[in-house]
Amino acid sequence: MDAGSIIIGSVKKLTKSFKGGVRLIEHKYTKNSPIERCPDPDTVSISLTQHIGVMCRPTVKAGDRVLEGQLIGEIPGGLGCPVHASVSGTVLRIEEVTTAAGGTSYNIVIENDKQHCISPEVQTFGKKLSEAGSDEIIAAVRRAGIAGMGGTAFPTHAKLSASRGKADRIIVNCCESEPFVCANHRIILEYPEEVIAGAKIMAAAVGVREVWLAVESDRRDEAARLSRHLQNGGIVSVRKISSKYPSGSEKQLVSALMGVEIGEGKTPIDAGCVVFNSETCMAVYEAFAKGLPLIGRVVTVDGDCVAQPKNLLVPIGTSMSHLIDCCGGLCNEPKKIIAGGPMMGTAQWDPDAPVTKNTSAVLVLSKFFDRESKLPPVCIRCGRCVRACPMKLMPLKIAAYSDRGQLDKCESFGALSCIECGCCTYVCPGGVPVAQTVARAKSAIIAKRRRAVSQGK
Repeated sequence: MDAGSIIIGSVKKLTKSFKGGVRLIEHKYTKNSPIERCPDPDTVSISLTQHIGVMCRPTVKAGDRVLEGQLIGEIPGGLGCPVHASVSGTVLRIEEVTTAAGGTSYNIVIENDKQHCISPEVQTFGKKLSEAGSDEIIAAVRRAGIAGMGGTAFPTHAKLSASRGKADRIIVNCCESEPFVCANHRIILEYPEEVIAGAKIMAAAVGVREVWLAVESDRRDEAARLSRHLQNGGIVSVRKISSKYPSGSEKQLVSALMGVEIGEGKTPIDAGCVVFNSETCMAVYEAFAKGLPLIGRVVTVDGDCVAQPKNLLVPIGTSMSHLIDCCGGLCNEPKKIIAGGPMMGTAQWDPDAPVTKNTSAVLVLSKFFDRESKLPPVCIRCGRCVRACPMKLMPLKIAAYSDRGQLDKCESFGALSCIECGCCTYVCPGGVPVAQTVARAKSAIIAKRRRAVSQGK
């Protein structure tokens, strides 16, 4: 037993932390707002690239009638996740779109008949968990198109497959340290049994006998809610982690809970564990128990420009503008729309951009949250970015070399280990966009490596 820990039932009362990170003003205005079902949108635009991996190949064409839960995009080969219709209706078109990151994707646009006709493809797993084999569970997760819903959208079936025989435990990431975002918080409070059940299903797939539910220390309601559904002596227990940002980063979770540092090119599997988001666990449960593919998710709609912030259960492909309208529209002049949290989310140029599998929030913020300064940015070498960096890097050095185009120096200072959490920019008193500069160097190094591989060097 760890020093200072006290076991009460299946809940381990112990708070652990990691080095670096920052304390943020939370702005959790919707933490007490129950999840509401989003009013039906007239159309949905479902991206064929909602995951890490190759683009899906459409299995429908314009004019086809589709049913809710029907497969509409399959992976031709390699890493990826299939996509399904989130509504029933008629395919209007398959269109090329420009993503917020500047890339190109294809979306399937469906006119919603608002009849909620379920596809016959949606069928329960048909076996008890005790009777299911690992390959069967992983195949069901793949068919359901589940990708990590905490941010990276890595295909869950691939993560499960890679963990078999290598992981000793599963860590369920219940942390939500980004300001405003409350989607996972509400899921844990309202659907704790489903989260736990999904974690047990994945434990059976991986072959582990221990599951840790990582909860932030100030989320006492979450810990209490989960503990009510835990069995004494069962494989699932609650572990507390310090309530600071970025506690939701899987490398920081592993560092805090296991005391193991995960360096460049390494993953939690190298430390004997695998990390899944709590909403991903719920999606696995839905696939196993109800046969439902990933066609909807909970999204926090908030920001000082949103009239009535809410947590909405949203069909995948719903436009962000529709969500804003469902929350009473705008009450202030918007400066920025962000998909995700304000620290690691992606600014949107198109208010009609669709919700994807990893869209945890839609934030509409005014100039009040804009930190732009009229003075030119200047590094005063105070070292705050070094103290704040959860990866123990020297962001000021990497940023300086990045500005000079010295990628070799950036690489030698560990630019590729940056998790792009934004802590360095947040604490910089000189207004230097440190995180953006480091991210630019990181992207350039990766591109350089790819060119070298393609040229056979």
